[in-house]
Amino acid sequence: MNVLIGPNGVGKSTLIEGLEILRKLGSSNDFIRGLNDAHGGVLHLLRHGASQMKLGVDISDGITRMAYDIVLAPCNGGFVVAEEALLGDDRPLMSRNGEYLTLGGPLARGSESSPLTTPSSISPRTPVLMALSVFSPLVARMTAALGGIEVHVPFATQSRWFGPGMVPERNMRADSIVQSAGRLDRGGANLASAFHALRNRPDWSDTLETIRLIIDEDIMDVTTPASASGGSIGIAVSYRSSGSIPAFALSDGTLALLALVAIARLDGGDAPRSLLVLDEPDLHLHPGAIGQVVALLEECSARQPVVIATHSDRLLDSLSEPAHAAVLCDLDEQRRLRPRRPDRVQLDRWLQEYRGLGQLRAEGYDQLVFPPLRTAEKT
Repeated sequence: MNVLIGPNGVGKSTLIEGLEILRKLGSSNDFIRGLNDAHGGVLHLLRHGASQMKLGVDISDGITRMAYDIVLAPCNGGFVVAEEALLGDDRPLMSRNGEYLTLGGPLARGSESSPLTTPSSISPRTPVLMALSVFSPLVARMTAALGGIEVHVPFATQSRWFGPGMVPERNMRADSIVQSAGRLDRGGANLASAFHALRNRPDWSDTLETIRLIIDEDIMDVTTPASASGGSIGIAVSYRSSGSIPAFALSDGTLALLALVAIARLDGGDAPRSLLVLDEPDLHLHPGAIGQVVALLEECSARQPVVIATHSDRLLDSLSEPAHAAVLCDLDEQRRLRPRRPDRVQLDRWLQEYRGLGQLRAEGYDQLVFPPLRTAEKT
């Protein structure tokens, strides 16, 4: 569990966007084009004064460690791949510098590294990682880890009265085509299909109890009624006191909580989830529900790492291990992001007098438990 906190404009959303770009590295067949279309290209992604952008990921299952890095450089208004490297247990498996590709270990021809100079077969606009995954289980493991990153931004919960053109066509209130759902889509557009899948699992009764616990004890059931036109299903919540309420009439908070339950319970899909990322999951939520959501996400963190960005002090107060989870984001003298963990000894001392890290921060004492940069670098 990693909870990013800090004032506006320090880079929390940039970290989350970086994780989304890493996801595209393991799942997109046109990665460079995606950087331009979805992320704004060089103008929006490259820091002022920077000559390149570097992304990297380290993964480990306790037995094997792997590391992947890619360097992207601006060229003719777009990005090209300048460098790329893959390590397995600290041994080089692949290294690329422009048009020169060097393979090592199990990827090499024979037992020695084999430099390959193939400018005609290596496009400067295409990472070679996905192409090599076809030939190597080790590379396939890295691409699966990248493709298994799941990023969620605040859900689209706008009501119909918000106005034409203002509500996304695919949103949680609208009916959706019946389809298999291994996880919740971005924005929750397949929420009905997600709950259709949950209802057909043997642990549905446990999921329903979780829904009652974090939303309302008055809930009897969550159903997925078929639309009158056929081929589509919606979502409805049945209450003991007020009957069945369709999605278009549910509150924003109820829809957001249902989406968070679906995220927590569905972590399959084509690529098993390797990392769960949520930007402000507390948005729309009553403070009383936030503690239950934190418990739900901490359960997820036992299966895969979880990254959250938040401004909620109530969420921080609900963390079971704030010294391990909290990450303060601020800027150094060059306005570069510097993430810092709290000092465990100092935090434990202060928490004897305060409800949690959130209350401590609200009263302006957070800088006392997060060491300055010099100390952070030493630890």
